[in-house]
Amino acid sequence: MDGGAGNAILDRGHGPRSVARVLQLLDRLAGAPQGASLAALAQAMDAPKTTLLGLLRGLAAEGYAVQANGVWCLGPEAYGLARAILAGQQDGGLGAAGRPLLERLAEETGESAMLSVLAPDRSAMVYTEKVESRTALRFSASVGDHRPIHCTASGRVMLAYLPPPWPEEFLGKARLTPLTRTSVTDRRSLRRIVAEVRALGYAVTLGEATEGVVGIAAPVFDARGEVAAAIVLAAPLVRAQPKLAGLARQVRRAGRELSHQMGYRPARRDKKEE
Repeated sequence: MDGGAGNAILDRGHGPRSVARVLQLLDRLAGAPQGASLAALAQAMDAPKTTLLGLLRGLAAEGYAVQANGVWCLGPEAYGLARAILAGQQDGGLGAAGRPLLERLAEETGESAMLSVLAPDRSAMVYTEKVESRTALRFSASVGDHRPIHCTASGRVMLAYLPPPWPEEFLGKARLTPLTRTSVTDRRSLRRIVAEVRALGYAVTLGEATEGVVGIAAPVFDARGEVAAAIVLAAPLVRAQPKLAGLARQVRRAGRELSHQMGYRPARRDKKEE
């Protein structure tokens, strides 16, 4: 930025704290496509109206915010910046944002963590990033590996969250070949499982795709609110089953964080999710 108006963003604040509030303002406005009033922003951020007004005016002077009909919205420069950032990422930034999260998830859980996307022809899931467990007994995968949709946790996430008509078409017509003795291939049972995945926010498979391996997956949403990938944790059944609930929470948390980094802004809740 150049000129006095832009400097108001910093001059009227308190250094790093002011910078943090500017970023929080942009985040709040990104989550309010219809706009937000100054009063609503002040309440949500627990900040004085006068302070936020100075920051908003500084953003508006540079084109990053606009005011209309009593509410504040993102300005054209904010959208231009977002497009410029995403243009530098072939996958929309999914891999760059996902890698550090996978590393942290693998470190915290001691298990292998992957990103999985639906193949272009929607015939299989494909691993696009991986961080393997450091333990001797672990699930091992390669980037580019194709995995079946119907009996993997990541595939069931896609069935649960992709819009119609594809999920029902797949469940009605796809060949559901069992990979292990516990693979679910009954179409009615799969429909029930997919409904449960959507209700819970994550999917779990117990030895269905690989004998003795637990798969846990949660959705990753893009800025349009569409499911773009699944973040997956895979672990030996004997080690993961006793702590399944805790691992599922960690996978869901990682999925929400990666979704946020991808620009997903769901309706905000006063009560934070666990």
